[in-house]
Amino acid sequence: TTTTTTTTTLTTLTTATRATARRATRTVARVARPTFARATAVGGASRARTTRARRGGAVVTRADALAPPAVFDAACAASEKKSAQAPTTTLTLGFAAGALIGLGALLMTCVGGASPALAANNPGLSAFVKGAIGLPAGLTMVILTGAELFTGNVFVMLSGALNGVANERQVARSWALSYAGNFAGSVFMAYMAYTAMTAASPAASAAAVGIATAKASLPFVAAFTKGVLCNWLVCLAVWGTMATTSVAGKILAIFWPITMFVALGFEHSVANMFLIPHGMLLGANVSWAQMMTGNIIPVTLGNIVGAAVFVAGVHWLAYGKK
Repeated sequence: TTTTTTTTTLTTLTTATRATARRATRTVARVARPTFARATAVGGASRARTTRARRGGAVVTRADALAPPAVFDAACAASEKKSAQAPTTTLTLGFAAGALIGLGALLMTCVGGASPALAANNPGLSAFVKGAIGLPAGLTMVILTGAELFTGNVFVMLSGALNGVANERQVARSWALSYAGNFAGSVFMAYMAYTAMTAASPAASAAAVGIATAKASLPFVAAFTKGVLCNWLVCLAVWGTMATTSVAGKILAIFWPITMFVALGFEHSVANMFLIPHGMLLGANVSWAQMMTGNIIPVTLGNIVGAAVFVAGVHWLAYGKK
């Protein structure tokens, strides 16, 4: 009898233990399921960040990256917003953009430009270093602060004009104010960098003088063509930043096109508004007239054509109003 009782007790305990284990397993599964879902969402963020919200009992997923037609629509919306912007706002944001691009160009000069041994022994790597360190940082600061860069403004305003949300007067006003602000900000930063003796070392000073002299000596057609190619890439960088809402995505969208244009030796009018005056302050034998006729004017015209034809124009034909 004692043996039977003991066996019955053990059987009961075993059954209870199994039931408890099953309940524990179901509880763990309920807890783990949403946890796994969250982990999967985080892991998938490298492919496309999603925002999930319940709408009428259904889960709606929104991708972080916009499709190309939506990016063009965003550029047109930005054009409409810029058209309504107060002139003082555009001018002030233009000044900020010129100064920030100047800081990026200064970093390029003092790091990549001031590495003569690297340039002599490995010119390809030297070109990449100059491209990767400097102007991508400058444009990143412009984009993240909402500053007004003329070269990107050309693409945005023309997209709106072609799509019928901005008129000629609004385009011309936005261009003029952003350009004037960029020029003032760039020259201001050149003077500040000179006063701070940022490029006082022999290597950095020689780099600044050499850059200014070379840029002011370009043939008109070469400067114009380099300007076209440069702003094609710059505006694609701006396009990329409009395609994403994440800071990391914007930085990555900026890095490759800007690195490409600098490494390949293309010409950016606003960067040159800093680089040439900075070199002149450090002793480059370049006059203001030489700077304007030998570089700024042809490069600006090329920048306008690059943005108008190959970014605003091409994407309007593809995605604009039919």
